[in-house]
Amino acid sequence: MNWIEIDKILYGIISRHNNVEDMYKEAMTQFKWTQSQAEVAVKPLLKRYTFLKPVAEKPKTRSKRVTKSKK
Repeated sequence: MNWIEIDKILYGIISRHNNVEDMYKEAMTQFKWTQSQAEVAVKPLLKRYTFLKPVAEKPKTRSKRVTKSKK
């Protein structure tokens, strides 16, 4: 497993939890890390995650129009 795959897993963990301590606990159980290893791995991703987090927007609704002309 390379660091890109680890980052994907950690981003999933970050998206599931609101509490930082819960993120550390899940990372510790997932990768069998110590507390300090989990903190070193998760903290930089938390800083970037706020920029990468998609903004929840409603999809634009379109009116139903006839695309073919009637003959």
